[in-house]
Order: sequence, then C-alpha cells, then structure tokens
Amino acid sequence: MIDQFEDLMGIVHEPTGNAFIDKIKNKNICYKGGGGTTTTSTSGVPKEFRPYVTRGLADAEAARESGELSFVAGLTPEQKESQEMQLNLGRETLPGIAEESAAARGVLGEASRGEGIFGSGAYETVANDMSDRLASLGDQARGMSQTQSALGGGLGSARSQATTEKAVMDTMFDEVSKEVAAQRTGRSGAAQDVIGTGADVGAQYGLGAAAVERVGSALQQQAQKEGDTTYQGLQRFFGLLGSPAVGSETTSTQSGGGK
Repeated sequence: MIDQFEDLMGIVHEPTGNAFIDKIKNKNICYKGGGGTTTTSTSGVPKEFRPYVTRGLADAEAARESGELSFVAGLTPEQKESQEMQLNLGRETLPGIAEESAAARGVLGEASRGEGIFGSGAYETVANDMSDRLASLGDQARGMSQTQSALGGGLGSARSQATTEKAVMDTMFDEVSKEVAAQRTGRSGAAQDVIGTGADVGAQYGLGAAAVERVGSALQQQAQKEGDTTYQGLQRFFGLLGSPAVGSETTSTQSGGGK
C-alpha cells in the first residue's frame, strides 16, 4: 500500500485506498500552470579513469606539502666563483688599472706641455743624475784629444786646449742628449702601453668572469629542470586526462514538469 506522498507543489496527499489510482497520482500528479522539464548535463572524465585522477591529485598534494612544486635551484659553485671574480674586478683590478692609467695620462700630459723629462730643464737634471759617468767620459775624451794634439805637435798650445775642452763638452752633451731622448721615448711609450693594455686587461678579466657565469647559469637551469620533474610530470598527466584520447563522459538529469 502507498503511504503519504507529496506532489510537485509539495502538498501532502493521503492514499485513497485504491492502489492503482494512488500509484498514478503519486507519479504524475501536477497542478495547472506547472513548469516545464529542466535537463542538467555535466561532463567529466569517464568513470574508468577517475581512480587515476584521485591518485594524481594525491600525488600533487604530497608534492605540494614536500615543497617539490616550489623548488628553486640555488646558485652553482661556478656562479658564486663568477660573482667573486667580478667583485675582485670591481674592488681591486679595475681601481689598480685606473690608477696606473691616470699616472700614464699624466706622463702624456707632461709630454704635450713640455714639462718634466720633456722640458728644457731635463738636460740639466739628467746631467746631474749621471755626473759620475760624464766625468769618466770627459776624461776619456780629453785624453784622446790630447793624444791627437801631441801627434800633431800642438800639445800645450791654447788652441789645442780649446779643441780638447770642446771635444770633452761635445762628448758629454751627446751622452746627455741620448739619455734624455731615451727617457722621453721610454716614458711616453710605457704610458701608451699602460693605457692600452689596461683596458684590455679589464676586458679580458670581465670576459673570464662572464664565461664562468655562463657555465654556472647552464648548470643552474639544468638543476631547475631536474627539480621540476614532479611538477612537469603532474602537468603532463592531467593534460593527458583532458586529451581526446581519453575523451569525456556526459551525465544528464531531469527535474520539474508535469501533466
């Protein structure tokens, strides 16, 4: 026998005692103005694949809790070495090069202004510095000149003495001139070399640091890829579940309506 039941409007009906009539009313009763039928459809992974989804989600949660999904590769030893090289370059090498280059530019500045070794006073300064050597050269020149005068029969004459002193002075002046020219050439050439090679040294040191950095970056990228294997695997797995090969399952339900 059918117990009390509600119709589509929520009204409770008592059974009539006629099983057939009660059954019909229970299934189809509807009041005038009842709404139409509503169909709801949902799509998802087919039932046979849902256990894999459950296990995949469990793996994802485990990876999240362990920190695998937020892995960040640290600096490699090569990257740290490169940073140290660049620090040394900035703190020691480049300042040293800059100081040497500044001194070298100072030398070239003296040359352009005619100062220091490049000025007219350089001859006196150099002559004082090499006085002992000049005295020795003077004695040699004097002896040779006197020997020539004696051979010519003019030793001891005023003219002979003047010729001897001139030879001594010429010898000493030539020696001082050669020394001044050598110092000028040497200092200006060295200054130009310092300026040129200083820039090269800085650039080459920087290139070395950059090469080490490239190696370190490549190793870090590889470490990041290896650390992301769990994340990438989960991405591929859930992407596969949404692929056409797996397909989808649609479920429809109806509600409402009446006669």
